[in-house]
Amino acid sequence: MEFSFTLYQPKKERAPKEMAAQIEVRPNGRIVFNKKAAELLADRHFCMLGYDREKNALGIMPVAEQQLNSFPIRYASKGAYIGAKKFFKHFNILPPKVIQNAPVQTGQFIGIKL
Repeated sequence: MEFSFTLYQPKKERAPKEMAAQIEVRPNGRIVFNKKAAELLADRHFCMLGYDREKNALGIMPVAEQQLNSFPIRYASKGAYIGAKKFFKHFNILPPKVIQNAPVQTGQFIGIKL
C-alpha cells in the first residue's frame, strides 16, 4: 500500500524586529524611553535637562548623583521615564500631543527634536 503524505510546514517565523531607540515626550510632561533608548542613560538615576530654542531640541544629561535642579530617572521593565512637567512649563514647551523621535547622542547629552 502506498501513501501520499503532505508534510507539515508551518509558516515562516518572523525574525524579531531590531528595536530602534525611541523617546516620547508626552503632554503630561513625561519623557519616556523605550528599552533601547534607556541604555543611553547608562543606569544613572538622575539627569539634568536643557532646551535649545534655536533648534527646538531637548537635551538630557544623565548624572551619577542628585544635584540642584536634577530630575530623577525611573526605570521600568520596558524602559525608563522622567517626570519633567516643571521643566516644560518653565520654557513654555509642553507639547499638545505625543512627540516621538529617535535620540541623538551629542557629547554628554542625549538630544531629541521637539
